[in-house]
Amino acid sequence: MLPPRAESVHSARSYAAGSLMGWRMADLVEDMELVVSELATNALRHGLVLDPQNRRRGTAEPIRMSMIRRDSLVTCVFADPGSAAPVMRDPSPLEPGGMGLHIVESMSLRWGWNPLLPFGKVVWAVLKS
Repeated sequence: MLPPRAESVHSARSYAAGSLMGWRMADLVEDMELVVSELATNALRHGLVLDPQNRRRGTAEPIRMSMIRRDSLVTCVFADPGSAAPVMRDPSPLEPGGMGLHIVESMSLRWGWNPLLPFGKVVWAVLKS
């Protein structure tokens, strides 16, 4: 579980790196840390907002992170209480940010999201060693 604080992004990166090192997949650490940073930041920034449809305040539900390994594939998963779909934007060159999902897409084999019932979503990315 990740508390709604900026330090949680560092904790998520550390968890990912430690998991990969334990699985002897050091070659994935740098790429996974970058993907995890983007997904954790998005979950904290966009997944903890008031949802007008179900009137739940996101901060009542935690953000959860998981890492799943299957052979040479590793999937990182973030679950948050927000219901809005992740949107890949095309920010202006002077805009500070907005490239996170482009980074995730370029670093991963696949990425995507799925709604959770009764509320929330999971956003995931798969990397290969």
